[in-house]
Amino acid sequence: TNSLAGIFTKKTKEAGDIITDLIAEQPISLPGSGSFVGEESPEAAEIQHLTQQLLDYEVKRDWINYSKLCHPSITGFEPQGNGHMIKGLEFQRFYFETTTTTPHKTLIMDPQVTMLSPESAVIAYVRICQKADPATNTIYSIHSNESRVWKRISGTWLNMHYHKSNTSKVATP
Repeated sequence: TNSLAGIFTKKTKEAGDIITDLIAEQPISLPGSGSFVGEESPEAAEIQHLTQQLLDYEVKRDWINYSKLCHPSITGFEPQGNGHMIKGLEFQRFYFETTTTTPHKTLIMDPQVTMLSPESAVIAYVRICQKADPATNTIYSIHSNESRVWKRISGTWLNMHYHKSNTSKVATP
């Protein structure tokens, strides 16, 4: 639709694409931040580990553990949302319960973690999905730029927001 809300959401998605690309391509430091991109800190390492875990749960279709790492009111932009902000977990749950997957592996490349405070962080990375299609005996890769906002609530890190921008269709060896 061409409603004001739809236009705002579309513009917000475009701004998110720009932010994700900027963070992924050129690390930034924010005044007053606890740790900056490029610094090795236990919190930054934990954010990177949790992000990889989240993606691994997605690949395995492990809804129980995936949902434990996400805030119930998570928001996000992804290609499947057709330019609209996704709110809550039900959108992802549908894909966990109804889709099948070909064997694949997900890698995080060039992760950049910025600790915004002791209780919040953002990670930007390139996600590489290596897939095999047994029917055609083809191996291919798909990559996307992604960012995630994490917040520590009652001692537990939860993914609060994500942004995914596909940057390729299919790359074959």
